Amino acid sequence: MVKQVALITGANRGIGFEVARKLLRQFRGVVIVTGRNTAKGKRACQILAAEGLKPVWHELDVTMSASIRMFIEFLKENYGGIDILINNAGTIFPKDSQLSMFRQAELTVNTNFKGTLSLCRYLFPLLRPHARVIMMSSELGKLSSLDQRLRKQIDLEKTSMFELDGLADKYLAAVKAKVWSEHGWPDRIIEAVSVLINVLVKCLARDLKSDPRRNILVNACCPGWTATDEMSSHLDSDGCLGQIKARTAEDSADDVIKLALLPSGTTSPDGEVVYKGQIIDIN
Repeated sequence: MVKQVALITGANRGIGFEVARKLLRQFRGVVIVTGRNTAKGKRACQILAAEGLKPVWHELDVTMSASIRMFIEFLKENYGGIDILINNAGTIFPKDSQLSMFRQAELTVNTNFKGTLSLCRYLFPLLRPHARVIMMSSELGKLSSLDQRLRKQIDLEKTSMFELDGLADKYLAAVKAKVWSEHGWPDRIIEAVSVLINVLVKCLARDLKSDPRRNILVNACCPGWTATDEMSSHLDSDGCLGQIKARTAEDSADDVIKLALLPSGTTSPDGEVVYKGQIIDIN
């Protein structure tokens, strides 16, 4: 019998680590924990193993094509396919980051969007029927946050991944020239990049509807403001952002698990952004 396989990127800490822990407890299959730092990844797996769990570790840097190709060979040789793909690898910068806005935008786009897109291009041929794909994104990434001129460049029924990739390049060029507002982009990097990811989810789900493999669902999960290491500088002394109490990584991971373990035959949600179990309209 073919083993079911789940893959989590960026799983050595934060939400990704909690997702790995919960999947290992609930998923009847192999759970592959990945990240770009082998030392940190193996340490995370040791913690999970001490709890009686059996993760499989493999290094994977989603921003490096060579790393993705090496992982694909490992996957083909050992498992042949994949049933759950959780694209958790991403970056968010502290408020006091010394990096320029362009450098922050470049690293965020290259990891959160382009890295995810690249991994999907390589991995989607290996998805099995009834596979579940989850992107980590934000409900902030709504098309309404874009200027009307820019909004008209995105047609959720027609925009291709190639066109979306080009739009990401235009965003980075606008940030580099310090004219992103004039080109219709929001001020916050997380909003702009989340728009790209949320539209990518729509594109992937739309294209898979004609795929001969049945019932592959693609969704984005918004974890909300979560108390992870990356988010700590954004929270006040009460663990809030504004007046919103930060969620725990465990709570946010629960939302991801629900999407990852949608039963075979489920048809909704698909191509959606989901926050606390509710579908978010990104228009």
